[in-house]
Formats: sequence, structure tokens, C-alpha cells
Amino acid sequence: MSQSARERILDAALDLFNRDGAANVTTNHIAAALGMSPGNLYYHYRNKAEIVRALFARITAAWATNYALPAGGAPSIALMERMVAGNFAIQAQYRFFFRDLTLLLNADSELASSYRSNRDSGIANTRQLIAAFVAGGILRPFASDAELYDLSDLLWLVGDFWLVFRDSGGAPFDDAEMARGIRLFHRLLTPHLTGHTS
Repeated sequence: MSQSARERILDAALDLFNRDGAANVTTNHIAAALGMSPGNLYYHYRNKAEIVRALFARITAAWATNYALPAGGAPSIALMERMVAGNFAIQAQYRFFFRDLTLLLNADSELASSYRSNRDSGIANTRQLIAAFVAGGILRPFASDAELYDLSDLLWLVGDFWLVFRDSGGAPFDDAEMARGIRLFHRLLTPHLTGHTS
């Protein structure tokens, strides 16, 4: 299989999904956008569900890079902001997935399993990141696991659904909305900050 052909299919599908919504795009539409026969597309991806799964694999790879703590780097509010901004940039790039999330998961049990496994890992990673910020003196220690878990869930909700919430009201996925999302993170974190933010 030609990796370049597979990547071109994914790129074309992403453009169409973002523009029209995944439910309104068929494999024939994707093939036509590429000037490719449907049979040639099916050689690389058997159906639209496989294409969506491959795009989700791109998303998870981007998340893994975005949320990795730099080797030897000390945690900081600036690092946290870069992670949040990076997450929103990923959502903007793959906005169809977040807009259509429930429909996509209901239509494909394999994707749903992969997404939920990744979400569980992501929530655990969020808690580990919070612990790293506590250890780095940026956040105060938590009185209980429940307090830490509540904060991680709130951060996850803002991180995953802020842009979709704004988009559903007609606001674009733009820099201003991303900046507002970062401000929401600040509001959630402020009561837990030690005052040492360098």
C-alpha cells in the first residue's frame, strides 16, 4: 500500500468532513475529490469507518505529543497554557470529530472502544499532570482524591467541549474562542494556585 495515497485520502476526507460533516460525506465524495476511482480508494480503506478511525489515530498521536512533559523541564503555568492551546488547535484541525462525536461513536463500536480507552487514559494523564504541578509547587496539595478528580474532570470538560459548545451557538473555532477557553482553565485553577507560577 502506498503510504502517500493513504495520507492523501485522509487529508481529503478531513477537509470534506470538516466542511460538510462526516454524515454527509461518502467514500465516493472522497474519491471524487481526489480524482480517484472508488475501487482505488477501497484498496486503501474498505469504508468510511476505517477512514474515521485512521483520522482518530492522528488525533491521539497529536494529543500524546501535546501533553508530554518535556524531559527535565519544570512545570509552569506557561506550559499548562501551551498544552491547553495545543489541545484546542488539534480540535480546530479535526473539528468534525468533536462536532459529530456521539454520532460517530454510536455508528462504530470499534471507534467507540478506542475513544473510550483513550479518554480513560487521558483522564488518568490529566491527574498525573496535576500531580506534577503540585510536586512542582505550582498547585497546592489537594485535601482529597475526590477534590483532585473533580478538578481533572472539570478541566477535561472544558478542554474537550469548550469549542464545540461555542460552535453549536454559531461561534467559529478561532483564536478568540481558544483564548476564552484558556481563561476558563485559569478560573478553574486559580483557587488551587500557590502563587508560584514561574
